[in-house]
Amino acid sequence: MRAGSRSAAGFAAAVLLAVGVAACGGSSSSTSGFGAAQSAGVPVIPLKAGENPAGEALTGPTKKRGGTLTVYSSQDFKHLDPGESYFAEDYAVDEATQRPLFSYLPNTADVVSPDLAVEIPTTRNGGITDGGKTITVHIRPGVYFSPPVNREVTSKDVAYAIERGANPNVANPYFIFYMGARSAAPLVGAQSPNYSGGPIPGIQTPNKFTIVFHTVRPSGMFLVSALTLPLSAPVPQSFARRLDERSPTTYGTKYLVATGPYMIQSDPKTGLFQGIGYQPGKSMTLVRNPRWNPQTDYRPAYLNRINIKIGGDATVIGQRALEGSDAVQLDTQTLSTVKLAYQQYPSQIQFTPGSGDHYVALNNSHGPFTNVSLRRAVYANLDRGAIVELRGGSLVGEAATHFIYPGVDGFQQAGGYPGPQVPWNEDVNGNRSVAKRYMKAAGYPGGKYTGKQTIQIVGTSNGNDPAVTQLTNRDLTQLGFKTHVRLVAQSAMYARYCGAPKQEIDVCPTDGWTRDFADPLTVLYLPFYGPSIVSTNNFNWGQVNDPEVNAAMKQAALFTDPAVRPQAWANVDKMLVDLAVAIPEDFDNQATVESKNVAGVNMLWNEGMYDFDFTSLK
Repeated sequence: MRAGSRSAAGFAAAVLLAVGVAACGGSSSSTSGFGAAQSAGVPVIPLKAGENPAGEALTGPTKKRGGTLTVYSSQDFKHLDPGESYFAEDYAVDEATQRPLFSYLPNTADVVSPDLAVEIPTTRNGGITDGGKTITVHIRPGVYFSPPVNREVTSKDVAYAIERGANPNVANPYFIFYMGARSAAPLVGAQSPNYSGGPIPGIQTPNKFTIVFHTVRPSGMFLVSALTLPLSAPVPQSFARRLDERSPTTYGTKYLVATGPYMIQSDPKTGLFQGIGYQPGKSMTLVRNPRWNPQTDYRPAYLNRINIKIGGDATVIGQRALEGSDAVQLDTQTLSTVKLAYQQYPSQIQFTPGSGDHYVALNNSHGPFTNVSLRRAVYANLDRGAIVELRGGSLVGEAATHFIYPGVDGFQQAGGYPGPQVPWNEDVNGNRSVAKRYMKAAGYPGGKYTGKQTIQIVGTSNGNDPAVTQLTNRDLTQLGFKTHVRLVAQSAMYARYCGAPKQEIDVCPTDGWTRDFADPLTVLYLPFYGPSIVSTNNFNWGQVNDPEVNAAMKQAALFTDPAVRPQAWANVDKMLVDLAVAIPEDFDNQATVESKNVAGVNMLWNEGMYDFDFTSLK
């Protein structure tokens, strides 16, 4: 559910209309060892050679060991502490520097693999017992922290990492929803709303290389999937505790240690990286972790060094990556960059399907859009097809018809690409007559809004988002609404406006969402579950708090049968569309670009972000 840089970018619709996206069935979440790519449930895009990341070679004779990769990013990272990070670009650094208990290989979005853990716990191997309420994980010996800690990782380091997530000075954004008080199966001792860090009775470390989790209700594979998140990457208490006593913690802003093949360049005696390997807003340097042992890891780590250059015009740096050497662009591509790449450098651009979605958040708790008929009218009138064109056409997006997007369990059960068949959802190009019908149902007999309230709209000033905001504003004014539009930086949009309920923003037209792991709960829970609303850093931007939806989500979260759970969440998805709690815009296919001599590997599970552990020079 990482909100942020998932805006797909593209180019003129005329170039793209000839390239379609083929629909296919929903995926089936499963677990295995270090397996091959999984394509079930992920739309297959007919692309030219080199443009689909699903077939990228992870290892082999074409891979060159050594060299320095230059990474361009027009925007900075948000959090480098694995206990705080919750942004696609942050996860690219986490993947290179940290080792959670479990991970997704870059060529799969739904198969969990052991990482710091030795194997995937199952009922068959005795890792999941007590009806799914006890999960035992054995961790690998021989994994070491980088300087200055330089000692072997133990189970207590994983326990501390997870427990610090509830520390207000760390304030992990998802702990409470997957392991704490608002989880369907919280850890024993963490279910109290007053829990704010410290030892959790439901986490036990019986020996140096074993950690046991006890949950209040059966969680089984759901907890295992949640432990793919960076929060489960080990953190040494002896090093971080004093930093975590500060508000906010300075672990991850000034000091950090690594367990992965790379580390942020830092003072080997203190772990200080700020001003050494990281200049905020300017640059970051990743170097090899001298304590990393390849015998304990599946990552090949071909590169010797990764220089990340932060800032600059996105169009300029994209062109620089395409026309130069040894370089990739990490963040969202502009229209002109994708057009240039697709037409002149087709083997240097990739499109990752199933990389998230966008939607228009409508304020369900304040103002005119507390009226469901008004929400349905606005939903019916929005030209979602035009929004896809603004973001680049059919190669980088598909008009969305609901909120569970392709590649996520429940997508097909919720209606697939056509989506739920209700009048306001049938025409992705907008239908004025249907909109007027619901305006009249809302109490406006002339088919237009005649109320006095001015609709407050806040969108981002990044990339193609201003154009999307303008189109949304146009469609609202067509229905008689008086509006006030404000464009702000993406971080401000989430933190100060749409993510701050007290601001009572009516419409946020450029919200984006990506699942945390292969479960539909992570797509719907935070954006639309009433109890998830918080006063700051709120992800339920529309303040959706419908009792029937809440009850359906609570029930769906308890299903563990893989044949039942997707349908339960699909039913929730249908309810959200029926209530028009928000307006889906597009299903994303994220674009990335690289230099000709780069053998890039994109993470299917993370919006197509480059995986520095598998990317190499040719």
